[in-house]
Amino acid sequence: MPRFSLSRLRRPALLILGVVAMVLMLAWLMGAFGDRTPPGPSRHEVRRAGPGPRYTVADVEVPRFETAVGTVRAVRETSVAARVLGRVQRLTIERAGQAVQQGEVLVELEASDLLALADQARAALLVAETRRDKARLDRDRSEALVQQGAAAPERLDTDRATFRAAEAEVERARQSVTGAESALAFATVRAPISGIVVDKLVNQGDILQPGQAICTLYDPTRLQLVAVVREELAGRLEVGQRVSVTLDALGKDCEGQVAEIVPAAQAQSRAFEVKVTGPCQEGVVTGMFGRLRVPLGTRRERRVPAAAVQQVGQLDFVYVVGADDALERRFVRTGRRGDDHVEVLAGLAAGEVVLAEPELR
Repeated sequence: MPRFSLSRLRRPALLILGVVAMVLMLAWLMGAFGDRTPPGPSRHEVRRAGPGPRYTVADVEVPRFETAVGTVRAVRETSVAARVLGRVQRLTIERAGQAVQQGEVLVELEASDLLALADQARAALLVAETRRDKARLDRDRSEALVQQGAAAPERLDTDRATFRAAEAEVERARQSVTGAESALAFATVRAPISGIVVDKLVNQGDILQPGQAICTLYDPTRLQLVAVVREELAGRLEVGQRVSVTLDALGKDCEGQVAEIVPAAQAQSRAFEVKVTGPCQEGVVTGMFGRLRVPLGTRRERRVPAAAVQQVGQLDFVYVVGADDALERRFVRTGRRGDDHVEVLAGLAAGEVVLAEPELR
């Protein structure tokens, strides 16, 4: 005969008691054992707009643009190079960014050999001039003797030919002097324009080869923005057109003029280079990042004053004035923001009235 066990009865009983206790607790939390608040009319307080500035929402026509990025470069930029072989004897360029004036000495090369060649050329010219003077005297003497009948005409012809050869020798010697003096002048390298040194490429004591770059100069008074414009937008621009340019580093907008549209598209990007010049603002240097705003006509934009838009966290809202000056807080979706206005993308209709300065009330 099987034996009866109390432990087998306790487990289901405990489980049932636990379920009942949980149900009772949930009922208590839901207010089943308390007095309920009787239903009644809801209270809705209508706020009224006080006196003050208001704004009627309206759509306005605004210009439409598309931006093209570019880099500020100099209109006049030149590379200064040596024209003769020589060692740097004197260097006046100390650093990049140094300002120089047109005609200022940048580099002086050792020129003892060039000076000797110039002296030889001057001495050769002196000899040639002496021979020419002697040939002139012989020609004049022969002309006098031939007129007196004391000399043969053939002698006069010879003296005249000798004089012409002497004159030609003098001219050749003069050209030699000019070439030697020019080579000697090339030993002193001067700034071709007034500007700023971009980079310094030589040092004191270096031996320069003909054509070796010494430095690069640019004119800071004439700068341009070189922007890469896709071919669809390049057709909307023309030389001489006034356009807007933004320099992010300075946080400024300025107006420029299209100076050049390179008539060849880049094969990979299918874009054109557009060069825009304008008055240079203070602080603009080459290499700065800029944006060219290409006009695309106009578009309609719904605007409200910037002071009318309030914020709660990441949400924007305005106070709309309805019938009988009833005030309604309405959330809106905003777009572009200007100095004194905000674009409203959704939440307001044209003709509605909003408080222009709700913070005053």
